[in-house]
Amino acid sequence: MIVVGMHRSGTSAVARGLQALSVYLGKDFLDAQPENPTGYWEDKGVVEINERVLTTLGLRWDDASPIARARFRAFRIRMLRAAAARYVRRTFGSQPLWGFKDPRTIRLLPFWQGVFHRCTVADSYVVVIRNPRSVAASLFRRQAMDAAEAQRLWLIHMVPFLRDVRNRPMVVVDYDLLMLQPRTQLERIAGALNLSLNATNAGEVDRFAADFLDETLRHSIFASNELDHSGPEGRLTHEAYALLYELAADELRPDAGEFWNSWEGIERAFERLNQPR
Repeated sequence: MIVVGMHRSGTSAVARGLQALSVYLGKDFLDAQPENPTGYWEDKGVVEINERVLTTLGLRWDDASPIARARFRAFRIRMLRAAAARYVRRTFGSQPLWGFKDPRTIRLLPFWQGVFHRCTVADSYVVVIRNPRSVAASLFRRQAMDAAEAQRLWLIHMVPFLRDVRNRPMVVVDYDLLMLQPRTQLERIAGALNLSLNATNAGEVDRFAADFLDETLRHSIFASNELDHSGPEGRLTHEAYALLYELAADELRPDAGEFWNSWEGIERAFERLNQPR
């Protein structure tokens, strides 16, 4: 059960929700920080692997440069894939139901799906979204990133490889809906990914819904229709988020051809946006 989504989008909260649903996330997490005091719920080994892959590709986490799919077939990346497979087997292999979360993963999906294939595991996905205006506001507070740069970063995370999860079990969760309806959203995740809601995890689900989510930590709240239309990045981010929100609100199904046909238009617009000028 892999949690994917853009930085500052609520992936940490969703990961904690998965843990409440009895998904094993590991034991060695990154330490909490002032900007995320309830914890990141990120396995340190997975984060280190993702950082090594990005470094090998010549990228940082906040680099909005596209990654050509062919680059994942390079020799050094293949060596890292073998190391990642060993780590997955060692860390998660004894668990019947496991997962991890790191926002870098969605940028590196071809790499990780190669790892899962190598480990012969069945991968499922929780795609987390949040209004890009809230993401941009959070990134501005955190490191003074301007809106256009934040929008490009949002697009480079959400658009290029999302299609790679089309034929896998998946569910899209909107962070603001999770904050409003934590139990309902956990039930949606459980139903979509065939997870059990039972007496064993009922207490954890109650604690997640009642105690874990802290409204005071959500500093930026924009309605789903309050989007930034300025500039080409803003317009495309608006279109992509609005389409994903239809999945999060159960207005469309993730296996619907209608969604993927529309998403193809997003992909083409994204390619045009990234053509050299």
